[in-house]
Amino acid sequence: MPSPCQNASRNAVIAQHRIEQASERCRCFSHHRAPAAEPDPVTMAREPTTVANAISMTEEQSRGDCQHRQVRVLIVGLGPAGSACGMGLADSGLDVLAIDRAHFPRDKICGDALPLNSQTLIQKLGLNDQSPQLQKRSFLAEQGSVRARQYSNRNSHGGWHRNGNGILSGTPCMQTVRRRELDHWLMQRCKDQQLAMQFGWQAERLHWDANEQRWKVSGSIHDPAGQRTGQFAIKAEFVVGCDGAGSMIQRHCHLSQGRPLLALASRCYLGDEAMARSDRGSGEPISRIDYRWPGEATYAWAFAVPGGYNCGVAAMPTPEGGHGLRGKELIQRTRLWIDHLLCQLDGQRPIKRHDATASSQREIRTMAIPVLHPIAQLQPPAGVLLTGDAASLVDPHQGHGIDRAMESGALAAEVLRNGISAGLGPHELTEHFQDRLHTWIEIWRQDWHALALERMDDQALNQALVGLS
Repeated sequence: MPSPCQNASRNAVIAQHRIEQASERCRCFSHHRAPAAEPDPVTMAREPTTVANAISMTEEQSRGDCQHRQVRVLIVGLGPAGSACGMGLADSGLDVLAIDRAHFPRDKICGDALPLNSQTLIQKLGLNDQSPQLQKRSFLAEQGSVRARQYSNRNSHGGWHRNGNGILSGTPCMQTVRRRELDHWLMQRCKDQQLAMQFGWQAERLHWDANEQRWKVSGSIHDPAGQRTGQFAIKAEFVVGCDGAGSMIQRHCHLSQGRPLLALASRCYLGDEAMARSDRGSGEPISRIDYRWPGEATYAWAFAVPGGYNCGVAAMPTPEGGHGLRGKELIQRTRLWIDHLLCQLDGQRPIKRHDATASSQREIRTMAIPVLHPIAQLQPPAGVLLTGDAASLVDPHQGHGIDRAMESGALAAEVLRNGISAGLGPHELTEHFQDRLHTWIEIWRQDWHALALERMDDQALNQALVGLS
């Protein structure tokens, strides 16, 4: 999902503090004590109990077409959350295994824009030095947003300038990396640190083995062509759910949070860099965000990426779970948005609509994304840590989640690394992780207020902002 430049009204001190904390977790981990132990995981697990034979920590067996393993920590998913967790645990001395159902590189529906916090984290990992060709910087034009409606009446403010009916950033503040390339690059950093990984391993079941006091994750193994080649069963004391939207780990924990709050988003790539040419003579392209539907928290975007533009529409939910937009209407609005963009070319050569995956016949891809709940927080059983989209941490204002995935993945690594070293048990570690995550969630929930402002007409918006001043 996309994210524009950091909102000017956001608390800069808090944001910078979070950046520094998360960045530090990618390099080193400070010690934190956890609360005293309470009930053991058996009392919290809701999956059926099964009995399995013990397997040593280092033993790897193949029984028929099933691979059996036992590790201390299992990371399920190797997107930004799983990679951040994996890098944090790679040199910990713990027996760690990370699995992903895909073979990399693989496509991922996303706006490809990097939120400010994730820009900082990724640059500290060396993206700009090692692979600068993977990223693209651009100016950002906004129209119809709260920021644009407030700033468009001024000559310039906070680094923004008037631009027709909207505003334009004074610097190329947008940074994008195609998710196919970003996730592959992050996975390679895990490989550089000798993290044990398996690809094509699709986790399908999670249950608690009461006899061995361990979680068991099982599923099927597939080759790069998608053909099933076997199955696996992994026992672990700790399972870190980094498996994104529709998380199997979250689902099999049978967590009760009520109806999930889902954002709907589309994505289509336009393969011509002339689409958003710069009028500033700097050679930098212009990305766009346009709140084209007054009274809705629905916006369209066109973000410059290497080799083209990522375009789409995002419909954000209400706190009650509705957004009044169905899949067919989302696709229709996306096509109209693309036609609008093509009309702005002013004689430029034609742009062809295409998808990132050559084998796909779909021009526009869509997905539903679980956003952060305004009140409830998922409470997984002891020994299970949920991160990123699997923990429903996505920003409800504009739908970005890469930064929160990396931060929560690094936090999981920190808590596990320090807690296991201190001899803490699964319940203590899980509770400590939840407490630390809750502190961030309380800050992130401010995005719901920003979303409410986007839905207001100009009169209501002015009254609301006066009340805040």
